Amino acid sequence: MDTNSNSIAIIGVSGRFPGAKNVDAFWKNLTAGVESISFFGDEELAASGVDVAELKKAPGYRAARGMIE
Repeated sequence: MDTNSNSIAIIGVSGRFPGAKNVDAFWKNLTAGVESISFFGDEELAASGVDVAELKKAPGYRAARGMIE
């Protein structure tokens, strides 16, 4: 490796995350223990057209997801 080179590294990060509009906000949420996953009750699921009775039969189903603004 040439230690006398004039190499330049340009590094950038971008992203969209539940509960955070950018990487800085995401990192703050992580370090503060902010829960960014939305959880839904039976009424909310039914209102969006989900058959709640069918979902109750699925043992691993969780009425939750990350919502991106």
